[in-house]
Amino acid sequence: MAGDPRWGNFLERDDGNPVGIVRFLGVRNAELNRAWFDASRYWVEDVGGERIYAGDLDVVPGRSVLSFDRLVIEEYPSRQAAVEVMARSQSHAEMGLRDSFVMALTPSSRLLHRVVGLAGKVTRLLRPIRIKEVPEVQYPKDVGLGGLNSDQAQLSVFYRSDQWQPFAMVNLHAFKRRADYEDSEKHAARDPSSGAEAYQRYAQNTAIEVFRRGGNFFWIARPIAVLVGESDHPLGRQWSQFVLATWPSRMAFRHLLVASKFNRAFAHRDAGLSESIAIPGTPWPNFIRPSL
Repeated sequence: MAGDPRWGNFLERDDGNPVGIVRFLGVRNAELNRAWFDASRYWVEDVGGERIYAGDLDVVPGRSVLSFDRLVIEEYPSRQAAVEVMARSQSHAEMGLRDSFVMALTPSSRLLHRVVGLAGKVTRLLRPIRIKEVPEVQYPKDVGLGGLNSDQAQLSVFYRSDQWQPFAMVNLHAFKRRADYEDSEKHAARDPSSGAEAYQRYAQNTAIEVFRRGGNFFWIARPIAVLVGESDHPLGRQWSQFVLATWPSRMAFRHLLVASKFNRAFAHRDAGLSESIAIPGTPWPNFIRPSL
């Protein structure tokens, strides 16, 4: 892993901004991997970085994009600092891994995160929704897990997890160059000019319903490079946005998916996105960022 030539290209294009590192890890030896995880925390802190999230991912056998067991997210003050920490990592065998995929991202500003969090807390305080159990038979399987048109295999894994424990969802979005509405006549008067603007309309309409159920958009970033892993892997596509959403429970997420206000906004989402991936997961106890 150490010394990948892509790291040199990554450093040459340094724009002076902080950088996020997202690690998708396929674990072979949990004990070795935990030892690496604990030791590398100090490496991250030594260069002024911060490990902001760690958790398990739902795994679906035979699906390359759903084959990773763990997710780790770190922020660094510079690209050089990130590469210094990555260079200290050993081989996959010594890290207890069978596979990994690492991408670099430009995080949204901390101020934006604080503003979003504050807006969510106010919404949750003024207009809370009490979460009630949503029977599996009422789950809209054609909607999928928040954008990914999931099949029964992924849904079965989703349901096997504890539905009342803290939950996180990785979302990768690719925006269309221009918005493309199925009912173009209906939206002609107010069509945004780009896919990003159409998706933003969906996000604005959905955010209130997310906040009311205790959900939060914890970390938002723009993918910029693949540092470890095959570039033709599904995770290595030209993504426009990475969003880590956190929830008090999977049941709260399911409660959102059956809400009529949520489903009404899907026309904007479909008009704006050319592709998306959603990967459910469970945060580790020290990294539970509930929501609101």
